[in-house]
Amino acid sequence: MIRRILFVVAAVSLAACGNSGPKKTGPAVATGKDITITADEFKARLDEQSPFIRARYNTLERKKEFLDNLVRFEVLAEEAKRQKLDQDPEVQLTLRKIMVQKLVQRSFQDGVAGKELPDAELQKYYDEHKDEFVRPRKARVAAIVLNAPAGTPERAKKVALAQKAIAKVKAEEKKNPMAFQQAVGEFTEDAASKGVSGDLGFKSAEELEKSFGKELATAAFTLKAGETSGVIQGTQGVYVIRLAGVQEELSRSFDQVKAQISQKLSREKRTKEFDELVKKLRDEAKVTIDDKALEAVVVTAPPAGPPGTPGMPGSMPPPAPPAAR
Repeated sequence: MIRRILFVVAAVSLAACGNSGPKKTGPAVATGKDITITADEFKARLDEQSPFIRARYNTLERKKEFLDNLVRFEVLAEEAKRQKLDQDPEVQLTLRKIMVQKLVQRSFQDGVAGKELPDAELQKYYDEHKDEFVRPRKARVAAIVLNAPAGTPERAKKVALAQKAIAKVKAEEKKNPMAFQQAVGEFTEDAASKGVSGDLGFKSAEELEKSFGKELATAAFTLKAGETSGVIQGTQGVYVIRLAGVQEELSRSFDQVKAQISQKLSREKRTKEFDELVKKLRDEAKVTIDDKALEAVVVTAPPAGPPGTPGMPGSMPPPAPPAAR
């Protein structure tokens, strides 16, 4: 029985903490000493339930069942007030937490949600962050680089060295996933990429061609992920590459991302306004910190569960502006 009462109190209490307060308008559906539940209030509490739950209360008997829960909550709340529990420090702390949540919601969600950012501001962000929305297809390759310009006496020797590197990689890669990286350390002559196991990062065909020549760029986009190339002879050198993966082309117009940008900028603006308000209030309150007293506070580990476990004391995070809707 106690468990059922606590469940009812919890369910109605959560409903009472919703965005809409009790509506004391309309005819009374239940009255008593210090208690009045109106039709509008009843409907407001019922509307806060999920559609699946609401569907249950479509008959008079079912409505009486839900009303009974509201009456239980009201009589228990009145009894709590009679016992002066509204003055209890824990109750006062909970009330203060709800007040802060309401303040944040009113100031940084309800008050800002309807404000549309001008298109010029959104377009400016799009133009300044074009790489977030438009980029060419890119390949991530690791390379063994052997310096030997075409037509030089060293060319044939470097081609033979590249063939040797390929043979070594193919002989070892089934047993050793790091075979190519190790071959880079042994054979490559490019100091910059050698320190990162030959990794050139994600590069477009244009970027690869500019740095290593058209031959390497073409090869990079014909390989499959995890595949090692044959000997690539470029104008300035001889190469062996291995494809790690491909980043597909991205091309999103301003109209396609306008809503996304608006949400991002609105969220950032809300966060900034929230931080500025907190700073202003702290300055006005002239807050000072006593480091010595703070350091003397003994912090004990919770009896069970990791820090911040839902339901554990102290798990409530500091208030922050609500995310953009």
